[in-house]
Amino acid sequence: MSFVSGDTGSKLEVTCKDDDTGQVINLHGATVKLKWFDDAGALQTKTMTITHPVTGIAEYQFLAAELIQTQMEFEVEIVDSGGKKLRNLDLIRENCREALS
Repeated sequence: MSFVSGDTGSKLEVTCKDDDTGQVINLHGATVKLKWFDDAGALQTKTMTITHPVTGIAEYQFLAAELIQTQMEFEVEIVDSGGKKLRNLDLIRENCREALS
C-alpha cells in the first residue's frame, strides 16, 4: 500500500496477530492506537477504529496534513480488555509520495 501526501480519504488497515502463533487477536473490549512521527519529529498517537473485532481488524483514516512525503513508519499498540499492552515487533513501513499539482 502507498499513500499520497495531503490525502484525507486514505486508510491504513491492519490485522492484529499474535507474533508467536500467527493467530488473529480478538479485539473485543480492546483499544488500538496507531503511532508515528510527524514532519516536525513529534510523536502522533491516534485511536484506530476496530472494524472487525473477532478477526482482529482495525483501521485509521488519515486527516489533512498527517500524510507526509517520505517513507512513513507506524507502530500499532493494543491494550486488551485486561489492560495488557501489545505492540507490533516490526514497524509498518509505507511510502507516501507528493501529490501532483
